[in-house]
Amino acid sequence: MMTYATQNEFASYIRIVLRRWWLILLLPLVTTAVIVAVSRSTPPMYQATTRLQILPVDSQEVSLFSQTRFTATSEQIQTIHDEFYDVLRLPAVSWQTIADLGLNLNATELAKRIDSYHQADFIDVSLRMETPELAQQALSRQVENAIAYYRSFRSTPAEVSLAFLEKQMDEQSQKLADAQQALQQFQLENEVSDLEREIAAYQDLRRSLTMQRDQALIEAERNEKLAEEFRALSEANFAKAEALLATTVVSETVPAAEAERGAAEAAPASTPQETVDVRSEAESLLALARSQRSSAEQYAALAQGYRTALAEYNRILDKRQQEFIYYLGLQERYEALVTDVAREKATYDFLADKANEARLKLSQGEKVGYLQVTTPPRLPGAAVPKNTLQLVAVGILVSLLVAVILAFVLEVLESSLSEPKLKTVDATRL
Repeated sequence: MMTYATQNEFASYIRIVLRRWWLILLLPLVTTAVIVAVSRSTPPMYQATTRLQILPVDSQEVSLFSQTRFTATSEQIQTIHDEFYDVLRLPAVSWQTIADLGLNLNATELAKRIDSYHQADFIDVSLRMETPELAQQALSRQVENAIAYYRSFRSTPAEVSLAFLEKQMDEQSQKLADAQQALQQFQLENEVSDLEREIAAYQDLRRSLTMQRDQALIEAERNEKLAEEFRALSEANFAKAEALLATTVVSETVPAAEAERGAAEAAPASTPQETVDVRSEAESLLALARSQRSSAEQYAALAQGYRTALAEYNRILDKRQQEFIYYLGLQERYEALVTDVAREKATYDFLADKANEARLKLSQGEKVGYLQVTTPPRLPGAAVPKNTLQLVAVGILVSLLVAVILAFVLEVLESSLSEPKLKTVDATRL
């Protein structure tokens, strides 16, 4: 029973389809005619193709306090492809191309004519237009505008960082100038350029003056001792000379009678020659004594000079000691000012280095980064083949399906409309 019912149901379906064969035949014919007519009326399209190479570059972010996360090259390539895919179809980019070339279509229509394919680190971009020249020009301009837009978009972090760093550099430059001005004012007020070097120079000067003072003291004592020695020698020689001269004078003044009377008792009297020798010896002693006295006076004068120099050295040392103490008192303030200048200078140099990094990254991103055209668009030699047969095949299949569905819909509608009429006829007969 079930097989018989199924066969009857299938047969009823066949009868419904055969009853409306004209619909099933007409709809595919109309669809085919429309597709062929539209295909023939559509002007030929020419497709230009270009190839871009993806060039991953360093992150455009300028890190101030920590290193940015490293991204693998494969991730960078995929990110660039995904972002450039959207940029290539942006209305702003398409409208720019339309304005540049004066194209007679809108941004949406232009975006629909763009195809792109990702292969490893390359992107193939194609564009269909009505003429070969227009296809080549439009593709070249669209790619140029898209690359410029994408580079500008990716370089925004570096541009923002550069603006921030330049503003900070201006502020830091003023802080550095204020710190340098405070240090310069301190140096002018205290008449010192480098306090540390000045203190070191004072220490060296004190050591040198102390050595010279000690040397002067040694020389003064040595010359005083020599003066005393020569003075003592001079006095001794003067005494000897006077004693010798005294003996010669006594021998000359003694009377002859006394000399004869004592001749038998005394030693033999000096001869005239011996007297001359004694006088000569006495004169030599006197000359030596005078020379020794002169040397003593010279050594005494030298000793006095060294004593005077010693007093001057002590005076200078006392003065330098006061100045040294004064400079030591300035050391804390000076070191604070120097530290301020060094800190502000280090901060300014740090900002300047980061600003240079931002400029380099910005220049790299805007001029050579991310994408480069490796194969420029060529003039298409032939039109893009029309897929009329494929469209006709798909259209026929779809129209057949629609026709069958319409046949059953019409059958249902016809049945629903015929039931009230049958009921009315039966009621009339009764």
